[in-house]
Amino acid sequence: MTVPSIPVQISAEAHSSAGASRKASTRLAVELHLQGLPHHAKAIHRCQRQRTPAPLDWVIMLPVASMPPPGVVSMAKSLRADLLKRLVAAHAEGDQEAFRKAALQVASAESMAGHLRIAEQIREIVARLQPSAATSPKLVDIAQPRGPLADILDGGHRDERLRDIVLTATARSELEQVILENRSRPRLESFGVAPRRLLLFHGPPGCGKTLAASVMAGELRLPLITVRVDALFSRFLGATALHLRAIFAEMPRRPGVYLFDEFDAVAKARGHGHDVGEMQRIVTSFLQLLDSDRSHSVLIAATNHSELLDRAMFRRFDLILHFERPTQAGIKKLLSYRLATFGLSGGALERVARQSKGLSYADVVRGSDDAIRAMALADRSLLTETDLLTALKRVRSRSNHARPKKTRA
Repeated sequence: MTVPSIPVQISAEAHSSAGASRKASTRLAVELHLQGLPHHAKAIHRCQRQRTPAPLDWVIMLPVASMPPPGVVSMAKSLRADLLKRLVAAHAEGDQEAFRKAALQVASAESMAGHLRIAEQIREIVARLQPSAATSPKLVDIAQPRGPLADILDGGHRDERLRDIVLTATARSELEQVILENRSRPRLESFGVAPRRLLLFHGPPGCGKTLAASVMAGELRLPLITVRVDALFSRFLGATALHLRAIFAEMPRRPGVYLFDEFDAVAKARGHGHDVGEMQRIVTSFLQLLDSDRSHSVLIAATNHSELLDRAMFRRFDLILHFERPTQAGIKKLLSYRLATFGLSGGALERVARQSKGLSYADVVRGSDDAIRAMALADRSLLTETDLLTALKRVRSRSNHARPKKTRA
């Protein structure tokens, strides 16, 4: 059975003149590529190598069964435009790896079109790119707030875990229990109860309140979203309460651990002698928002001055957790965790912990980091007890200067 055939249309521009048959043959091969006929294009190139001119009236007869599907010609012609758009987009976004891939695809397209020299030149240029330029695309944390709340909320996923924090036995037990409850929400709700998720952390500065919030977020695989108190307040009447309502409206849409640090700035006791009406309205709004919140997000309020909070706030929270100043055993545990690879003996850590009484966990961490810097700059790889004691002494001096001096009556 004979398969019917139809002619493939070749533009007259490809057949310029007998004197330019080689150029005409090249143009013909290109058009054959664009029409999805690479084998026929190769035949044209074979004629060129054999110096056989292509007939000016050459019409290729192709079986209907092997014709390219509808639209293949337009797809081929739009290939270069699509690649150029990718190339420009990759450059605009600073994505060097995508730029490299698009450039190599342009080279492949030129090679298919018979522009072998251009394709080779593009590949040579790509090969000259520095290896460091082929970096991965910039990662964007999807937990980072966007839109109108981007200036008020600051968020992201956390890597901290329970192993990274030193707590008293009571505080650790409570924190572990709350984490377990929130992981087991479906089971608790089947019995008609919900996990505790409104938490108030209070205690001296530098004793782990903010780190505990990060640990909660890390353990629950939720983003930690911190409310920026400086951006929360507005000079416009009523705007701060509107900001608070927007935050609470976000909590059901974007589950996370929401941290109100320096909470006493938001929930100061009403009726204070120096208070103004706007602050009272903010506290009242916050109380109402806590009462109406039905989201699954965890809300943590942290303060160094629980005595300044409005008394009505305390009964709104499911858990009120006090963070105490570190004990000698707690400081030793922290030093052991942070300095495990620097060669300090258990006896040295015990003596340093004894000398660190009165410092906060944040002070101890700062002193440890200062000691490591001094060690590194001295071209050593092991810490000494003297390094650590000297650094902690400087930290204590800075802390004493920062504290307000007591005046005699």
